[in-house]
Amino acid sequence: MIGTTSLLNGHYECRSFEETIPILQDFCALEVVGETGNEVTMKHPNTDWLLVFHEGGPTATDKPLRNHYGVRVATNQEIEKADAYLESKKEKYRIDIMKPRNHHLARSVHFFEPGGNWWEIESYELGVKVGMGANVAIPWKEPLPLEKFPGRGYIPHALSHGTIECDNLEASRRFYQEVLGLDAVSPSPSVKPHYIKHRSTPWYIVSLEVPREERKILGRFQRFTIGVESAGAVEDAFRWLRENREHLGI
Repeated sequence: MIGTTSLLNGHYECRSFEETIPILQDFCALEVVGETGNEVTMKHPNTDWLLVFHEGGPTATDKPLRNHYGVRVATNQEIEKADAYLESKKEKYRIDIMKPRNHHLARSVHFFEPGGNWWEIESYELGVKVGMGANVAIPWKEPLPLEKFPGRGYIPHALSHGTIECDNLEASRRFYQEVLGLDAVSPSPSVKPHYIKHRSTPWYIVSLEVPREERKILGRFQRFTIGVESAGAVEDAFRWLRENREHLGI
């Protein structure tokens, strides 16, 4: 097993920094915390998980709905406010919006930004009321102050999750637990998809099972990164994976 110390960041491919970054600042409370010649790093003030953005140009492909990132608000009423705010900015940002809906214990609204990616603004108000597992219930230590995100009618308190597709849920669960050393949890007994997370932090990756013929394999700029304790541990992990790749099915 790899000695994973953290679920470190996500990587995000868009077509243009100029059109995508203002949308996520306006809708999701993300902030730019680093820039290089070809990468921009953003984060939410309440979440230490980073998003590293890659500019893919006009040929960057659209990502499916099941590969999205999400921010969390505190109440279901805020989802209706978020939907209204998205609608008010629809023409300015050239976004598509999926109307609010309930699924599992959540209520959420999804939007598609012109960089080729879906986002979710979600509430687990019902989940908190029925005792949803503390490991995913409230992924922030303190609410984001209103002055940090005024005038929208809703407040994203955390960058809560990313999503990924798999075509075998049980094989995926074993790989994340037994190879990567991550936890696989579920918000409730009725929810089949599992949430992949590091035990020390609240953000997570939702693993969704889809038929193999429907699964879309994404490029290297749309990925998740785990941390290990040292450069030597990276070398050890590489050797172990290479030596056991047939057994592990990678």
